[in-house]
Amino acid sequence: MTYLISTIIFAVIGTSQLNIFEIEGIFSSAHLNALEEHIIEEDYDENDLLILQYSSKEGSNESDSKLNDLLLKYDFPIAVWFGPYEIEVNFDLLKNFKYVGLSPGIEIFNVNFDKLTEDKFCTTNICNFEERKIFISGEEGIYDGYLIVGTLGSFIENIDFEKTDQSIEFFKPSLLERFYIAISNPIFTYMFFVLGFALIGLELFAIGPGLMAVVGSFLVISSSLPFHEFGINYLGIFVFLISFLIYLKILSRGYFSYLGVVAFLVLFGSSQIMFSNYQVSVNTALLLAVSIALALFYFVAIPTVIRSRLTTDTSGATSLIDKECQLIQILESDSAIVSYNNLKLRVNLDLSKSYKEKNIYIFNEKDGNLYI
Repeated sequence: MTYLISTIIFAVIGTSQLNIFEIEGIFSSAHLNALEEHIIEEDYDENDLLILQYSSKEGSNESDSKLNDLLLKYDFPIAVWFGPYEIEVNFDLLKNFKYVGLSPGIEIFNVNFDKLTEDKFCTTNICNFEERKIFISGEEGIYDGYLIVGTLGSFIENIDFEKTDQSIEFFKPSLLERFYIAISNPIFTYMFFVLGFALIGLELFAIGPGLMAVVGSFLVISSSLPFHEFGINYLGIFVFLISFLIYLKILSRGYFSYLGVVAFLVLFGSSQIMFSNYQVSVNTALLLAVSIALALFYFVAIPTVIRSRLTTDTSGATSLIDKECQLIQILESDSAIVSYNNLKLRVNLDLSKSYKEKNIYIFNEKDGNLYI
């Protein structure tokens, strides 16, 4: 083993490019697409070096496999430094890199121990053969096939690669790809998905240009993008749709009651089913918090729906003529709220008549407007 010396001087012969590509957040196909686009765009050759700074704490199994496939397609030097956080790394990700750097405290899992692997890692680090894990020690240095370093700068200084004094450029996925990475988090996936449906449901009872439906549709579509990659349980989607229909019934009735509690329980249950096989760890407490917040959203939305009904034009309600209704509330001298078949409607009042709340009145029409 050779210990790190911070004053190592390297021969300046020349590498045309030395770039850093950052992999952070939940490791997914978005990182792979961005990485491949970057490699093609920069047109690396054997004199260049690309370093992946890998700090993702979780990711999909599919992405781990595809990263190795991607690395096999190119023959220019690619290095990786896992850090600076104490993350868990799949042993398979250590393959196909020319240089490997590990931050102290890294946990390597899914290790297939053999004589070579034991000699390489188990002398300095802690190996758990039962759980097939390796825990990287805090003893920084240059070892057989890998480095243990606490910073990216130390890793760059101590890899055996010729460098120049040119500036190092950092790259990361595009804004849209980072959005996909963000919504791959199960909490954001669930929150955007249920909120999108809530906005669509509210739009069914509201008056306006349909902006809520547009926003809701965008949230539903974007949040469903990671479903396949991370293994959503589609039975949970079906259970969620049941809770959504119950909430629509609540909005149509105009009050929460026990049915709202049932809808909340079904909603929270659907979240447990949806993420039962998810490849990223899920915080149940946060799923519960999102479910409660959505229930409160519907509870607050009920008055909005009622107000929307009250402002609905009743000029086409000729079918109500000569039907009985109950006066609920006098709003102004010329308008009031009435109840008809459990629906609350806004009607006009005849100024020549006197009215009393709770009394029964008859619908009539005047100049195309609904009166009692």
